[in-house]
Amino acid sequence: MTSRLPHWRTIEWPDQAKVAVQIITAFEAFDEHSQFTTEASSGINPFSISYGEYGAHVGAWRLIELMDDLGVVSSVAINGRAAEQHPHVVQALAEHGHELVGHGWVNDKLMPGGEEEREVIRRTLDAIEAAGGERPTGWVSPGKMGSVDTEEFLLDAGIRYTGDDASDDLPFVKKVGDRDFAVVPTVDLASNDLLQWVFGGKSPDVIVEGFKATFDAVYAEAEAGRPGAVGLVLHCHAAGRPTLVPRVRELIQYCQSHDGVWFARGDEIAEFALREGITR
Repeated sequence: MTSRLPHWRTIEWPDQAKVAVQIITAFEAFDEHSQFTTEASSGINPFSISYGEYGAHVGAWRLIELMDDLGVVSSVAINGRAAEQHPHVVQALAEHGHELVGHGWVNDKLMPGGEEEREVIRRTLDAIEAAGGERPTGWVSPGKMGSVDTEEFLLDAGIRYTGDDASDDLPFVKKVGDRDFAVVPTVDLASNDLLQWVFGGKSPDVIVEGFKATFDAVYAEAEAGRPGAVGLVLHCHAAGRPTLVPRVRELIQYCQSHDGVWFARGDEIAEFALREGITR
């Protein structure tokens, strides 16, 4: 069965999967402050930075263990400084099958544009490759906020896909000049640990509710003939804390209880889109 609406784009996932589930983990470092602080401040905030450091010392290991136990892997957005400071974490992520994704040098500095941005991209990719033994083919900018130069510079650096996009549910290939560039859109706003738990100050159950509601709606559409995608964002320094880990386990197992679910890394989705020439 196909969609009754002829202009509503559809896709056929590999092996007739109904829903692609992308788990996005973030391993981040900061110049002045992380996403959490107890008081408004300017300049360097040591406590806020220490909150971010939790990912390297505890959170990443807890999430690696959890996903190993459940037999799934994630796409890990990695800041260059995090890779430089904690190469053993990046190495472990690679060894356990997770995709290494470029994520800027530090997460509290946006992409600057111009030649400075080329250097940020090169330095970030070099640090991740040195730590994990593989060079990323995907990129998500800090805050998913690239500059007007970012896509061209990423292609020049060998990146094949971006996650800096919220315009669709499904992947697609776009032209940047005369070159093909894959887009793996953001489909995780209802289940992003920072947006829904850290920033919102809510119970961690809000992520369970948002993710399940999204998954159920997408799965129902797939059953009616329109396969789709959902995402789950887990920052090592947030979702790696004991409060959230049981909910993460619940969500992954919820997906696993359904037929036709494809747990896909971002590079797998992007390469599928490029191979099949999926456009919109």
